[in-house]
Amino acid sequence: MTKLQDDSLVRRERRTPRRRVLRVTRIEELSTTMRRVWLGGDDLEADFAFSPLGASDHIKLVPPDPATGQVVLPPPDGPRPAMRDYTIRRFDAARQELALDFVLHEHGPAGRWAIDAAPGSEIGVLGPRGTQIFPGEIGQYLIVVDETGLPAAERFLEELPAAVGLRVIVLGGSERALGDSARGAEIIWLEEAEALPKTVGEVPADVFVWAAGEADVMRGLRGYLRDDQRADPARVSIHGYWRTGHAGSLPREEEG
Repeated sequence: MTKLQDDSLVRRERRTPRRRVLRVTRIEELSTTMRRVWLGGDDLEADFAFSPLGASDHIKLVPPDPATGQVVLPPPDGPRPAMRDYTIRRFDAARQELALDFVLHEHGPAGRWAIDAAPGSEIGVLGPRGTQIFPGEIGQYLIVVDETGLPAAERFLEELPAAVGLRVIVLGGSERALGDSARGAEIIWLEEAEALPKTVGEVPADVFVWAAGEADVMRGLRGYLRDDQRADPARVSIHGYWRTGHAGSLPREEEG
């Protein structure tokens, strides 16, 4: 797939991936469909690779084996168990805890694990393999996400300089509020994806567009932005996080 990022705006850095079994330390209920799970333990390194403005950075989760209840990390070159990609929401170096936000559903092993997770529950955490650092010295951002992209959207809202203008379009009518992280940004809640092009409208030249969600919806947004050259490709980063009818995570580098 053609990449929409330009290295002059998006800085890429490789990381040395690490393998850990972590335990739930605490849980925050974000809405009826989302919860934040904090993970810690002796395997969590103090220098965990958390990069400001690396809002799409992610790790792979290895849920416990459903038959044994044990977490078995895959050998580097061996068979891969069921794993899922999750955005790194936050790393608290002082408490040595890692936060991940989960959409609660029965469709996959990580979602099912999160429904029943409690302090002491274990899960495998692999990576991250790399990071993409998005630009901070820029006029405006347009962020388009569904519920799966909200953790990354909140990171942008928290980590971008205060002088950067922010417009966020949230697809799907999520019950989750963005809270204090919104810091005066324009937030639009849009239930129908068909209305997305009209809602996006014209894109000013100084805007950087970052979007993540259902792959076909993201592909439609990419096409709209390419039509009539509405946006400079160097200022567009679109990610298909999942696809209707497809089991499992899509590769995070796949464009919508």
